[in-house]
Order: sequence, then C-alpha cells, then structure tokens
Amino acid sequence: MRVMDRISFGALALLGAISGPAAAAAADRPEAVAAPAFKAGDTWVIEETTEKGQTGFTTVRADVAVERVDGETMLVGMKRDGAPTGYQDQVRGSDWSRRLVVNGQETVTNRPFAFPLSVGQSWTVDWTDPTRRGNVVSGHAHKTYTVAGWEDVTVPAGTFHALKIVCKGVEEMVIEVPAQAGAVTVAGGAGATSVAHTQRGGRGKVTHVTYGESFYVPEVRNYVKSFDETYNTDNVRLSRQTDVLVSFKPGA
Repeated sequence: MRVMDRISFGALALLGAISGPAAAAAADRPEAVAAPAFKAGDTWVIEETTEKGQTGFTTVRADVAVERVDGETMLVGMKRDGAPTGYQDQVRGSDWSRRLVVNGQETVTNRPFAFPLSVGQSWTVDWTDPTRRGNVVSGHAHKTYTVAGWEDVTVPAGTFHALKIVCKGVEEMVIEVPAQAGAVTVAGGAGATSVAHTQRGGRGKVTHVTYGESFYVPEVRNYVKSFDETYNTDNVRLSRQTDVLVSFKPGA
C-alpha cells in the first residue's frame, strides 16, 4: 500500500474478532509477531491523504482486497471511490512487499514488514531501476526499516495497540534535460533587437531524503496508519502521504 505501495487511502466499528480495548490487547503481545495468515476476501477500506508543497491537498478512499493467496505471494486488488472500472490487481508478497521485474529478475522494491517482527529488529531494501521513465533515466533507492516498539494509535476504525516501524531512506534519480532553443526581443535606443539563444541539454542527479512510519496490528493483518514524507537536500518537505484504516473485514 502505500495503499498499493507503499499500498499509502466517522469511525466505523470493526468486527468482534478485532474489537476491544487496546490496553487489553497490549498485555498479551508476544516477543515476536508472526506473519499474517491471509484469506481471500480480506478487505480493508483505507483513506489516503496526499499533501504536496503548501497548496496541494487531496483525500481519497480505496477498497483493498485479497483475491488469491499463493504461497509467498498474493493477488491484491485496489479500487478507489468513483473508479469507473473494477479492482486493479497487483501481485504482492505475503509480507506486503512490492516487486518489479528488473533486467529479467524479480526485485523487491519495498518491504514494509519482515516477519517475524520484534522490537529492535531492522532490515534494508536497496535496489536500482535502470528503466527510463519520461525524463528520468534511472533511479536508485536505499531504505532502512527499524521496529521501534509498541504504541497506541487512533484512526477512524478505532484505537489499536500497534507495532511502530520507522523507515529512513535516500532516493537518487538521474534525469535528462533536453536542449532548448529560443529567442528574446530586447528593446533599445536603436529599436528592438531579437536575440537567439540555446540552452544546452544534459543529465543531472536529483536526491530526495525519505522518512516514514507504519503502525502494524496483527489482528488487522496490516498497518492501521502509515505516512511517508519526501524532503529535498535543503531538508524542505516536498510531499507527505498518510493512510489510515477506516474498516477491516476478514475473509470467510
């Protein structure tokens, strides 16, 4: 997730299987949290808020559903409110990891959880994308995840005792700037003069620093809250995406 990435989309009561005070659940927390046992039909409603700069702000809701479980992978569908089509399907790892095929090999590009989870645990994801996308020639990302501890967190679905996971990373992109030709008209005492100029193209590197937190709840088989932030090299925040759980329905 994000919702589907990262899947990063009035409170509603959860089903009895996951309801109850967060404090009561906290007393029985194991030292290590095992991987979830997904079932076809597991469905989450997520509210996703995206902030860009000082003016960009959007909020959408999405249904996320497990459609098929196949060993270490599962087929997950996502449908945003108002979408004219049905679910858009994507293969995800059973740890909610995202994978791309890079140079003919399946590569993990995001692993928000590494089960079994325990406080103090850490893991890294490092990968290079050689695929050109628009003016981005290639990209490289390095992220480190750390399990910080248990915290109570409140979202529209209720209050939960959740395992907090912090993610810090750096993303680098090589971009190509095309050459541009133009003309400028300059007014002077002898009349107007047209001056032609050419801007040389080339390649440069853009670096972003990322920070995020996820709050995983075993009973929900997913996070109940997550946010990802992106900063430039001047430590100015460029964007923030926040996901909160609205409701969860386990599969039959």
